[in-house]
Amino acid sequence: MLRRAFLILFCLLFSAAVFGAQEVLHLGIAPFNAPGTLFKTHQSLQKHLEERLGRPVRFHTSANHLAFLADCLNDRFDIIITPPHFGALFLEYDYTPLVRYQAPMSTIFIVRAASGFKTLADLRGKRVAFPERASFFYVAGIREMEENGMYAGRDYLMQERPNHAAAIIAVSLKEVDAAFSTQAVLNQMPTDVRAQLRSIHIENEAEMPHLMTLARAQLGPDLIAKIKSALNSFASTDGGKAFFLSTGYEGYAPITEKDIKMARPYTALIRSFVPPKSGGAVP
Repeated sequence: MLRRAFLILFCLLFSAAVFGAQEVLHLGIAPFNAPGTLFKTHQSLQKHLEERLGRPVRFHTSANHLAFLADCLNDRFDIIITPPHFGALFLEYDYTPLVRYQAPMSTIFIVRAASGFKTLADLRGKRVAFPERASFFYVAGIREMEENGMYAGRDYLMQERPNHAAAIIAVSLKEVDAAFSTQAVLNQMPTDVRAQLRSIHIENEAEMPHLMTLARAQLGPDLIAKIKSALNSFASTDGGKAFFLSTGYEGYAPITEKDIKMARPYTALIRSFVPPKSGGAVP
């Protein structure tokens, strides 16, 4: 933990030394994994943005999805990487769509490799872990279970975990029988954890747009255009190729009206979590 803190501090100091007094851009990433893992995974993207934009880019995440929701609505970040149900909401609050990951986001359930589970029906009466309740896969997982006639507390035992990684690790430790997540997060787990697990895709499930990257409209059209151009050039770099290969995100694609339309039913499920903005209530 101490070593990780020194690494983050070194990167911040290095950025300050290289870019001097240039205004810092704050990159906020939804807390679907542990902060150290998120930082390591996105370090090449952070470096690329700094090089292309000529200014320091600071990495941030939040304690949980509810905190991330509040941080974004209160303008803590300039650029955000966010799940689609949050993305559709943030477009109502002066964020500009940039890109999303090209790979579709499918809900999967993760089980131990030696288990005999093959379908959602096999989870009846079992312990199932969900990432925290404002996350996309909490609402998507519950929806999938209910569409298959299974309700929490009656047909299976729900266990909430702080994030995707914690839910997946709970499966590997035999604390639960299965967890809802996505293949991209499983790909980012340590090799020894992945070796104990396998993923099962849900039949006939509609594929959702993946994590979206948005920018605060207050940055202005010129800077936003530069950020979008920098993002679209990332996949052709060595760091970008490694990033998309290791995560399974495949590359970037435009955010379309269809993407937003698909995300909105899930957005509706988290509106009760929308906190007041600083200085006033959310309309």
